[in-house]
This record gives sequence, C-alpha cells and structure tokens, in this order.
Amino acid sequence: MPSSTVTARAMVDPVYALELTGGPDGTDDDPDHFRERLTDEQLRMHEEGDGDNAGWWWDEHPDGMDKDGQAEISNKELSPHTGDSYAVRDMGGEDDRRNVLPDIEKSVAEGKPVPINIERYDEDGNRHGHSMMIIGQEGDRLQIYNPWGVTTWVGEDDFLSGDLSAAADERYTPEHKGNVDTVYIQQG
Repeated sequence: MPSSTVTARAMVDPVYALELTGGPDGTDDDPDHFRERLTDEQLRMHEEGDGDNAGWWWDEHPDGMDKDGQAEISNKELSPHTGDSYAVRDMGGEDDRRNVLPDIEKSVAEGKPVPINIERYDEDGNRHGHSMMIIGQEGDRLQIYNPWGVTTWVGEDDFLSGDLSAAADERYTPEHKGNVDTVYIQQG
C-alpha cells in the first residue's frame, strides 16, 4: 500500500512530486538520492499506517498493512489534495464491484486515484494481498497502476468478475482464488 500511495500522492500533489524526485530544492537529479527519498517515504507511510513487519530483527522488512492502516494513510496523504476522505468498501462479490464502479469512474475522471486491494490464496490456503491504484478509465477499461512498476488497462468485465491478474500476475487469477478484495473510495 505505501508504494502505490506514494505514487498516488505524487499524482495529486505536484510540490510533493518535485520534492520526491528532485529533493528539497527540486534540483537533485541523482538516482541514488531519489531511490533513498522514495524508500524513506514508503517506510514512513508503512509505519504511520501501522504496517506489519516480517523477518528477524537483523533483516526485518515491511510485510503488509491492514485495511484500517490503508484507509488512514489514504486519508492522511491523499485527502488534503483531493478534498475528499476515503472510506473502505469491502468487495464481497460481483454486485459490490458493480455498485462501486460508477464511484470509481467518477473519482478517476476528477483526477482522484482509487486505492484497491487484491487477494489470492496459495495451495496451503494462506491469504496473500497486494495493493494497487486505479488511475484512469476510458470506455470499458480501467487503468491500474501496480507498484511493481507497471500500468495496465483492464476490462471493466474483468474488474466485475474480480480478476485483475492482467494488472498483477497469474497468481491472482480466479484459479488461485484471486479477487478484488477492497476499494478505498472517496467520500465528498
């Protein structure tokens, strides 16, 4: 969640984007400095969202964030720049996704990114989740930013069926019980 939220904030807050990419004075173009600023921001948001950590004390690393933490950092980082607060909308099935789709389309048309969570289950029944952002809509397609480094167009029918594997990977297909789990939608 922090990675996609850092990117979403940069989309709605140009001063933040400049400070992130160019440092405090906007002129630092060293890639290593940018990487450090980006990592610091991701970790800051992870900690402020009460994210979980995994590993041993000497190699502890971020390992996800619950829905409350995700809503908290969305409201803290995005709301001041979009003018709206974010509410958690659980997606229990196709009807829930169909009902939220007009809100998603309205939000992205207004330039407001929509955080989403997808989930899957491995062969042992363990749940795995991933956060992405819906950043655009055109015709019957949604544009989804994945912090793994790709932006992909996905059909609204795939969204309605809960299959966003085209924006993630094959582990999030319906065969792996992949699903759109949560949408964080702006409430004006």
